[in-house]
Amino acid sequence: MYKTEIGTNAGKVWRILKETREITLQDLAGKLELSVEDTALAVGWLARENNIFIQKKDSTFWVSDEEEDIMFKFG
Repeated sequence: MYKTEIGTNAGKVWRILKETREITLQDLAGKLELSVEDTALAVGWLARENNIFIQKKDSTFWVSDEEEDIMFKFG
């Protein structure tokens, strides 16, 4: 896959995330009608630019447009 295609797919990922806020990598691939691999390349592009965030919850990768706040409570 060429950089232009990855960039185009990154734009599609961005638009989906603005609607959903958070989604699994597999569900994102389904919405985009792309392979998980092509979706991962686009997500990686955006993550490298610090535009999105990736988390692993259990064995599933989640993609979001905002970093999840971690709060600590004592007592």
